[in-house]
Amino acid sequence: MKILLVDDDELFLEFAAAMLRASGAVVETCASATEAMAALHLDDDKPAQDFDAVLIDIVMPEVSGTELCSLIRGHGGYGDLPVIMISATRDMSLIDQALTAGGSSYIQKPIQAATFAEEIRQKIAAARG
Repeated sequence: MKILLVDDDELFLEFAAAMLRASGAVVETCASATEAMAALHLDDDKPAQDFDAVLIDIVMPEVSGTELCSLIRGHGGYGDLPVIMISATRDMSLIDQALTAGGSSYIQKPIQAATFAEEIRQKIAAARG
């Protein structure tokens, strides 16, 4: 399982990446939407990366997770890529916007360390049908 994890909270980024890596996943981390756009080659002519899923924090400065999700969905190489939105927000309108922008599913923070990687696997499987 190869995951791109995008979150502006460095502690969460390290913690979530460690949980996924402990389960055998390969994880690339980005601390901003701008870094994620570069990792996904959204602004250049390079081919799409081979990720099994992208996990994106909804609330980030400059470019929100919802905007990043829309950009990913607009890229021809990522139409079927599971995009799992993650956030501590309880604002249902923000969550609905993220899912409407193309998010495949949603996970509420704080994550459960014991079940996080399996939850990601299940969401990837569900998104792929």
